[in-house]
Amino acid sequence: MSSNRFLKRLGIRPLAARLLAYVLLFSLVFSLIATGIQMIGEFERRKEDLRSTQVRAAELVSGSMSNNIWLMNFSEVANSLEDMKAVAAIQHARVVTSTGDQFTTGTFPEGRVMSQTFPLVFDRSTFRSPEDVGQLTLTSSVERIYDDLRDRALLNLLFQSIVVMLGTFGLLIIVRLTLSRHLETMADYAARLNLDALVDPLKLKRSAPKTPDELTELEQALNKMRLQILEDTQSLRQTTIQSQGERDQAIRANHAKNQFLANVSHELRIPLQSILGYANLLTDTPLDQEQSEYVATLLNASEGLSAIINDLLDISSMEAGKLMLEDIPFDLRSTLNDLVHMLGPRAREKGLALELRIDENLPWVLKGDPVRIRQILLNLTSNAIKFTDSGHVLISIEVLGRRDGQLRLRLAVEDTGVGINPEDIPLVCEPYVQLQQSFQRQLPGAGLGLTICRQLANLMDGTLDLESRPGEGSTFWIELQLPVAPESSTRVRPDDRMMKNRRILVVDSYELSRKITLEMLSRHNVHIEAVKSAGEALTSVRQAFDSQQKFDAIVLDGFVPDMDSDLLCRQIRGNPLWADMRLLLLSSNPQRGDAEHFRQAGADAFLSKSLRESCLMPILNQLFADAAKNERRFLTRFSLQAVNDSSRRRELPCGRMKVLLVEDNPVNRTLTRRLLEKLGCDVMTANDGEAAASLWQVNPFDLVFMDCVMPRVDGFEATRRLRHWESTNQHDRIPVVALTASAMEEDEEKCRRAGMDSFVAKPVNIEMLRAVLEQYCKASAVS
Repeated sequence: MSSNRFLKRLGIRPLAARLLAYVLLFSLVFSLIATGIQMIGEFERRKEDLRSTQVRAAELVSGSMSNNIWLMNFSEVANSLEDMKAVAAIQHARVVTSTGDQFTTGTFPEGRVMSQTFPLVFDRSTFRSPEDVGQLTLTSSVERIYDDLRDRALLNLLFQSIVVMLGTFGLLIIVRLTLSRHLETMADYAARLNLDALVDPLKLKRSAPKTPDELTELEQALNKMRLQILEDTQSLRQTTIQSQGERDQAIRANHAKNQFLANVSHELRIPLQSILGYANLLTDTPLDQEQSEYVATLLNASEGLSAIINDLLDISSMEAGKLMLEDIPFDLRSTLNDLVHMLGPRAREKGLALELRIDENLPWVLKGDPVRIRQILLNLTSNAIKFTDSGHVLISIEVLGRRDGQLRLRLAVEDTGVGINPEDIPLVCEPYVQLQQSFQRQLPGAGLGLTICRQLANLMDGTLDLESRPGEGSTFWIELQLPVAPESSTRVRPDDRMMKNRRILVVDSYELSRKITLEMLSRHNVHIEAVKSAGEALTSVRQAFDSQQKFDAIVLDGFVPDMDSDLLCRQIRGNPLWADMRLLLLSSNPQRGDAEHFRQAGADAFLSKSLRESCLMPILNQLFADAAKNERRFLTRFSLQAVNDSSRRRELPCGRMKVLLVEDNPVNRTLTRRLLEKLGCDVMTANDGEAAASLWQVNPFDLVFMDCVMPRVDGFEATRRLRHWESTNQHDRIPVVALTASAMEEDEEKCRRAGMDSFVAKPVNIEMLRAVLEQYCKASAVS
């Protein structure tokens, strides 16, 4: 910290300090390398001088030593060695004669040394060749050289470091005066920039150069940028003010839109409740054919209007980010069967085959939002039926993969309808766009269905896509990833014990339908054959009986191209050899009376093709069970139910319930009362919350249906008064179900805060009321 303060006092900024450090480091490294190179050269030169000194000393004494050794004058040899001490560079000398005598002088040095050995040659006779008489070895210490060079290197480094430091500091001062202080001025100016500071231009404190340099150009560029920023900032400030106003206006408009939707929903649902309710009541009265058609038209129109209202509310909720998805265990097969039951009549009206294909690897229980998945498939299938005039509509579920408890699913709806032009495909999911106008016909709907499907798929982290060709049909599909839920109890699989090793013939001319039937049968231990016509069927039956491999059952389509299906049934029944063979009729377009018609023709069972997934195996198993008992009875899907469904649904589990209905609209009050009475309830009515309070204080009720919007005392205040009265009088809690035409999410939350237990959006029908009554009937029975 002290060094930083010192640098700041000197006016040296961090960048300049780093520059100083880098220059110093570079200079020191460079000095170190240069000194090292210099010392290495000096060391080599000193070693070479030492070597030359040894050579010269050897040359001076080698001649006399050679003569003295030849003459065996060893005392002179020793004296010559002693004279070698006079040479300071030589610390040790040794003479070894050819006869083995040795003479030494001096002390052998420690550490690193340099030694040279020189031959002693006697050459005095012209008649004899030179003769070696011994060797002279001279040894010198190199440590002194190292010590001298080390001291010199340290002095050199110290001197060079001082010079480098002074030079670097001087360079830093020059850079500071000529460059860095101006850069700091620019940085400070940029840091202080705001709308007020932009008014004053940047001015550097220096004499103007004769010719513009880099600093001058940078100063001019910053001032030019300042002017541009000043202009842009003023424009941006104006735009921001305008955008804030537009944003506030958009928020107010969106709030007004939501409020408008809520009000419109409320106002539409009140009369719609009456239309739907009384139309449903009319269906239970004696009507002729023309009147039945009128009532059916009323119901269809009312349900269509209700669907449009729900679509608008869903779009509003998703745009506001308030649509919350459930995450509950559910059976996708059950959801699909409900869908087929719902849309089957609509497909039959147009003569379409509504087919269902489910992957056998689909788990029984998944986790997710079954209502929203059903909503997506309902929209896709309804569109497919709407735009298909002949052929089929296929709903298929395919398991794409399974990993870490997550299941990837592909839910597809395929049709053989009009198809979509390639240029129109990007517009398919746009709201309020109806592509059917391209086909010069106007079909009902607000154009919101596919928009909702795409947004719901996105909320589920899935995707929606399609393939289509004009005139060849379309395929819409969504891909989802859902957790596999653990099954709470062991699921009872359909009983197929009686089907084991049975031989079944499938007669169906329609390839897709035949393929689906064969897929279902192939999951069981049966032998299957398939043909496309009545002629092929009769041939196969004869050949099977001739080969002693008769068929146990025939699954026959209600339409075959070469013969009426009822005539084929009669021909088969007319052959006494085939009497034990069972006949199951599958119809793509069942009409009222078809089952009885085929029963009289000799069929043993009748089933709609759209119900194959849930009913085909149970009916076949029951047919074979009856055959084993030598019994014959006509089976339909209703025969599989132990208790008559309609009688069971008419009666509540806990008997008659006492219900208080609080409703200010007299038409809806009368309608809802009649529906509740039809479900087996004793009903008392009140037209506002104040009248209701006088009733619950003197009459015991099992359930209260409370309208929310009423004059004087509304449903919210009435519910709060009821909860206060229960608390004060220690009375058991009476369940309160909100009946409201306002179906926004905040309305449901408001009901719960007021103390209501459930929320039902108008228009209500008898099935909705039955579900609510059964829920609280079970709760009261348990308590």
